[in-house]
Amino acid sequence: MDLVRKIMDRELTPLQRDTVIKYYIEDMTLAQIAQERYVNVTTVWRSLLGAMRRIRRFALLDEEECEETVNSVRKNRVKGCNRPGK
Repeated sequence: MDLVRKIMDRELTPLQRDTVIKYYIEDMTLAQIAQERYVNVTTVWRSLLGAMRRIRRFALLDEEECEETVNSVRKNRVKGCNRPGK
């Protein structure tokens, strides 16, 4: 669970993080979240889908690989690069 929190904090946008929390922790429906944000349900679904893809991408690595990848992606972003290894 700590690993998922770390991934959420470091790799998700604030909107993606909020969507995951509202949907999975606060048990809000996509329609409720959409209504709260004044957006289409599809917009919320895409935010949730993108967040889950990012979480899965990092969670499928073993913990050491994940830590290394998350940290390297963050360092590269600070340098203005969007992709790992660049």
